[in-house]
Amino acid sequence: MQKIIVLDDNEGILEAVSLVLRRKQMEVIALRDPADLEKNIALHQPVLLLMDIFLGGYDGRKICRRLKESQLSDQLWVILFSAQTYSKDSVVESGADAVLNKPFSLKTLYSVIDNMLSKQH
Repeated sequence: MQKIIVLDDNEGILEAVSLVLRRKQMEVIALRDPADLEKNIALHQPVLLLMDIFLGGYDGRKICRRLKESQLSDQLWVILFSAQTYSKDSVVESGADAVLNKPFSLKTLYSVIDNMLSKQH
């Protein structure tokens, strides 16, 4: 079973995304607090991180950049998502493997995830 971490400070979105991924037979680790992320990556060794760009006082793009520069992300795909306006350049600079604009359809979410999981790092 593929492990995925979903990180969003919005409880409703976190629960909804986690539910649909579990229905797709994925093991989901749902997090609301970015401070718990690195510990959970080391503990669970997920293949994919699905993370909101704007997380209260945290910036998902900066978190992504830090992960991509560390050994924690050797085999980790990162997908960022947001309903807010963001600079496309800032997402590219973050090193994210994909970005989704909220609201996104389940078909789009599944397609992006399937595409990531079918590739080898």
